Amino acid sequence: MLDANQVFPNRVAGVIRSQDAGAAYHACLAAVRGGVGTVEVTTGVPDWAEVVRRLVAEAGPTPVGVGTVVEPAMVAAAAAAGAGFVVTPYLVPEVAAAAREHDLFLVMGALTPTEIQQALQVHGAQVVKVFPVAALGGPSYIRWIGGPMPGLPLWVSGGVEIEQVAEYLKLGVKAVGLTTALFPPDALEAGDWARIEGLARRAVAALAAVT
Repeated sequence: MLDANQVFPNRVAGVIRSQDAGAAYHACLAAVRGGVGTVEVTTGVPDWAEVVRRLVAEAGPTPVGVGTVVEPAMVAAAAAAGAGFVVTPYLVPEVAAAAREHDLFLVMGALTPTEIQQALQVHGAQVVKVFPVAALGGPSYIRWIGGPMPGLPLWVSGGVEIEQVAEYLKLGVKAVGLTTALFPPDALEAGDWARIEGLARRAVAALAAVT
């Protein structure tokens, strides 16, 4: 099993949601070319397992995972495709058990302090995805959680903007997940991979501001 530093080598992750498998594949490769260190392909992408398989083969050392995993069969398919990690949108005990069975790194979705504690201590998640973080105040919510619950391994996702990457990372999160901020729907539809690569470069450039 990979560890958190291997799954999130530069703490910037791209999360692709698309109804076009080809666009999802090319968009992820563009993000990788732009320096994004981690890619998550959600199960809403048609033929997502094949997209993951191709990315694992062609994206070099970049960790590729599967998101919106809500049942054990998806974990098995992710493992067969070569994924390095799986991500749930909320607490799913059955997925946690399947991830252990397949020796896959588990990121479990949660939102409240109680859910975050359960994901880590009850279900054995290696990292908790705080989703949708923007709905509860974004960086300020993570700052409030960090008071009584310091040092938690968190991945923030859901409404995160590129301009917020440095702020989140300075708060100590393990990773920042970028969805439409990195993969704008109009860029996906137009096949504008250069634009996506440029957005990735902007996101990664924020790392220079993090000490």
